[in-house]
This record gives sequence, C-alpha cells and structure tokens, in this order.
Amino acid sequence: MTEAGSRAIRQGGAVAPWIAWTAATVFVLYQLATQNSVSAMEPAMERDLSISQMQVGIVSASFLFVYALMQLPAGLLLDRYRPRLLLPPAALGVAGSAWLLSISGGFWSAVAARALMGACAAFAFPGAGLVARRRLPPAQFALAMGLIDFAFGAGAYLGNAGVAALMNMQTWQQVMADFALAGAVVALLCWLFIGSTSPRGEAATEEALAKPLWTSLKEVFSVRQVRLAAITSGALMAMLFGFGGLWDVSLQQAFGYSHDQAVSLNSWLFIGVAIMPPIAGWAADRWRKRRPILFGGQIVALMAVTAVLGVDAPLPLWVVKVNLLLLGLGIGTCVLTFPIACDAVSPSNAGAAIGLVNAVGLASSAVFQVVPGVALDLAGSHSLLIMRLVLTVFAIAIVAGAVATWRMTPCSPRPG
Repeated sequence: MTEAGSRAIRQGGAVAPWIAWTAATVFVLYQLATQNSVSAMEPAMERDLSISQMQVGIVSASFLFVYALMQLPAGLLLDRYRPRLLLPPAALGVAGSAWLLSISGGFWSAVAARALMGACAAFAFPGAGLVARRRLPPAQFALAMGLIDFAFGAGAYLGNAGVAALMNMQTWQQVMADFALAGAVVALLCWLFIGSTSPRGEAATEEALAKPLWTSLKEVFSVRQVRLAAITSGALMAMLFGFGGLWDVSLQQAFGYSHDQAVSLNSWLFIGVAIMPPIAGWAADRWRKRRPILFGGQIVALMAVTAVLGVDAPLPLWVVKVNLLLLGLGIGTCVLTFPIACDAVSPSNAGAAIGLVNAVGLASSAVFQVVPGVALDLAGSHSLLIMRLVLTVFAIAIVAGAVATWRMTPCSPRPG
C-alpha cells in the first residue's frame, strides 16, 4: 500500500467517529427544536384545538415530564443495545409523534402525542453522549459533550425563532408535518453514519449485557462521584431553566424594565450558556482537569446572581448585560458534570451515568420553576423586595452545587 493510501486510511479512521458523533448530535438538535416548538405555536393551537392557555402549557409540559422520567431507562438500554440500534427508531418515534400531534383534534390526543414524543426523544442526549464516549478518543470527550450542549441550545433557538418564522407561512399542523419529515431524515442519518462501535464499545456492551438492568442501576447509584455530579447538575440546570427560563424576566420587569427590555436582557444569559460548553470542554480535555473548571464556573455564577439580587443602585444597561452574560458563562460549565460522572463508572455504565445526571438536572429545573411561584403566592406579593428574597433560593442552589463539586474526588480523565 502506498504512503498516501495509508495516510487516507488513518485520516478516515480519525474522521469516521466524528461523523458518527455528528449524526447523533443532529438528533439532539432536532429533539430540542421539536420540544420547544409549542411556545411559537401556542396561540394557534389554543384556537384550533379549542383549549385554554393553561391546557396548552400542560400539552407542552407533558413532553418534559416523560422525557425526564425516561432519561435513566434510556441510558441503561443504550449501554446494552448500542446507539446505532436505538437512535434511528427513537428518531422515527419523535417523527411519528410529531405527525400524531399534527392530526390531533383535542386536548388529550395532543397530550398523548407530546408524551410519546418525550419518551422517544429521551434517547437523543444520552445516545449522542455515548457515541462520543465509545467512538472518540478519551481526550476529546469533554469537548464533544460541550459541542452537544451547544447543539442543544441551537435546537432550542430553532424551536422558537425558526418555528415562529415558519408560522408566517404555514399552519401549526403543517409545521408539525415538516418536523415529522425531518425526523425521518434524522433517523436515516443515524442509521447510515453511526455505524459499528469501537472495540472498547463492544467490550462495554458485552459487559452491560452480562448483568441485569437492576445491577447496573445499583452500580451507578452507588458511585459517590456520580451522585455529586447529579447534585451539581441539578443546581446549575435549575439556574438555567428555572431562573433564566422563567423568573429572570419577571425580576427584570420588577426592576422597572419593560417586557421587551427584560427579554432582551435575559437573552444575554443564554448567550453565555451557548458559548461556554465547548470552551469548558476543550479546556477540560486540554488541561486534563474537570473539577476546578466546574467549581470556578459556579463561583462566577454565584457572584453574578448575587449581584442581580443584591445590588440596589440603578446600573447602566451594559453592566446588567455583562453580568447576565457572566451568569450564563458560569452556568455553561455544567456540561462537565457528564464527563465527571462517566469517568467514575465502568464503561458499561456510561450511558446510565449520563442519563442519571441529566434526569436529576431536568427534575430540579421543574421544581425550581414551581417553588418560587408558590412562595410568592404565599407571600401575597410580587414586589421587588419580596421577589428578590424569594429568588435567593437560586443562590442557595448554586452554593449546594459548589459544595458538591468541592467534595468530588479530583481525578484526571480516564479512558472510556
């Protein structure tokens, strides 16, 4: 064989795992776009299905509830039966659910379609993470997870802005039909390009198949590092989806900003969240350190949220934007909880570890969206002072996450 031929094989061997990772990550992007589409379609769904705004909220939330519950089972199954076998039918399941939603005629059929969509979509994130863990070099795993998180954010943006643009040309039923077609394409990409796994992936699959699901579940829960990573994930995702996703806009309005100004300010938090994961992942791989970067991110987030809640003096708009950007950058280091958890378990339990950490983060997000509202109702006031006092729960959450990170065992990444 010529030297050029050998070089081409080596390059193909290096590129093929990233192609597989890209196909799986496209599923993550598609899942988030489908998940977040309801927010842009809400008025039209309310009108066409003859349901209330609250019922549209239930339709939307039915996805997240089932999605969170399915994270750990999805991870356990992916460990055993490989992403290539499970991701294509899961993507087809999301596509079929989108089609069912497009032909739904009322509240309960819409809830059922969204719940099924959440169950199938639950395989996307742990599946992409497991492809990265088994196919890519271990020294590139944290970077890959950071890029998956970036795709996560891009999908969320497409589900809002992209669907809003489509709604100017199509009905919401037609948009869902488009998502059904796109899901079939995603399934085909996963089937064609994920391909066979690596030798270490084969060994991990065989090890996982050799033991009952319950044994794998106990093994993952028994690892202290995984439990601490889950606590940290819960704290930072509560900030992302609880504070950034809901309560910060209300807080900024209480400071006197208009709704449009509050939304614009809050967007800087999400810019930070989008920017940081690839950077944190690259740095963690480059310096072979996870915990210090994650802990530093939480310190930055704690300082930023303390400034949001504690500073009374009117601040220039650019200062508020920079502070919220810093808060987002700190939150974005949450991506490192996944490699930290995977480094602590056997390769046969990597998917389950990713699923557990993500499940705790999602459950915490739901709790921290509800708790402040209950507290404000009990206080009988939505004044700025009361709101700031109630929202200190987010600062307490970050402290809890930082303590959990501090108690983690400092260790270098290990082969996956």
